[in-house]
Amino acid sequence: MVLPLGMSLETLRKSSGTFETAVGLPPEVYSDAEFHRFEMDAVFGSEWLCVGRQEQIPTVGDYLSVTRAGEPLIVARSSDGSIRVMSAVCQHRAMCLTASVDRSDEDMLDPPDLQSGSGRMFRCPYHYWVYDLDGQLVGAPEMSKTTGFDMADVQLPSLPVEIWNGFIFTNFDSAAAPLAPRLAKLDEVLANYHVESLVTVDPVTIPDVPFNWKIMVENFMEMYHQSRLHHGIHDFAPSSGASYADYAAGDGAMFGYSETLEPDGGFNPTMQALFPPLPGITMQDRQRIVFALVAPSLLMGFQSDSAFWFYVDPTGPTTHALSMAYIFPESTVELPDFGETLEEAIAGVSTFNRQDMPTNVATQLGMQSRFAPRGRYSWQEGVLAQFNSWLVDRYAAAAGE
Repeated sequence: MVLPLGMSLETLRKSSGTFETAVGLPPEVYSDAEFHRFEMDAVFGSEWLCVGRQEQIPTVGDYLSVTRAGEPLIVARSSDGSIRVMSAVCQHRAMCLTASVDRSDEDMLDPPDLQSGSGRMFRCPYHYWVYDLDGQLVGAPEMSKTTGFDMADVQLPSLPVEIWNGFIFTNFDSAAAPLAPRLAKLDEVLANYHVESLVTVDPVTIPDVPFNWKIMVENFMEMYHQSRLHHGIHDFAPSSGASYADYAAGDGAMFGYSETLEPDGGFNPTMQALFPPLPGITMQDRQRIVFALVAPSLLMGFQSDSAFWFYVDPTGPTTHALSMAYIFPESTVELPDFGETLEEAIAGVSTFNRQDMPTNVATQLGMQSRFAPRGRYSWQEGVLAQFNSWLVDRYAAAAGE
């Protein structure tokens, strides 16, 4: 591949490094269709992408239907208890196996409704080809007269799988290097949170969020805006308490800390945690929030009583699908008032979203302006230079430079 839009690596490298010298990425990378196609191959075609958490599919036959970088996938607990990730595309005529065909007049032309659930096989609703939990074709009606056809030759394409702290990752590159060794720094920071034992609530997915996926990542990770955009509601964790871990080429994650003025702060009108503290965390952990990105698009926040995770999946140059969920200790989920308190927590976060989302939509508009800058960074958004460095290394590798 070559760099699109006549860009040079020298131009892109100006966005790498640290906040002291870096400038923003070229505005075109937030809206140009040609660059989006390049980025889907350069980044999402060869990096580990989160497809859910293992507790979402606890028993044999449980499966999730997800789309990543435009590819419909099945994440299944297979017959031997392991987790498999397979293409959801039937190898007959390319129907999506998990797509619902039971639609009303009002929604029959909407994007496919991909169903998750549980079962012992996947049957294509179009022509009833049947695949087992390992992706092997085991049934194909009326194919006996087709010369040379053998069901044993037909298998759903399978992707590599890696589990990290309960999160399931896959990769479109079958030769990709393992992810976990690149997350060692983050593992040390999260050791007290016992993330692998936390359980997720059902994620909520918002389709076609109207701004580029990188704008979402940038807004989530930088802490410069906390005391400005969120003045008043974020005062429990001011921007002055921001810090970021060092980043080196080869790292798979970027992360930082937002110090709180008192222990057990929370993203709600009370500015206090609503659930019991996580077992095993220290007083230092209780007085800060950890924000982390497992690049390119798994975003996580760790606070004293819970954690939350976002997944950002590009759907076009200026759109993405955004999935969001909390994760908790089992003991918290079992509390009698858990459901009611969770609703309070979600309502509290909505207060922040009502400021973040319009800001991101307006930033997308600004990035498409003829006057869009490649601005300089504050130390309170130093993680953006790190994210740029990670991206530019992938752009350069894809271009063979």
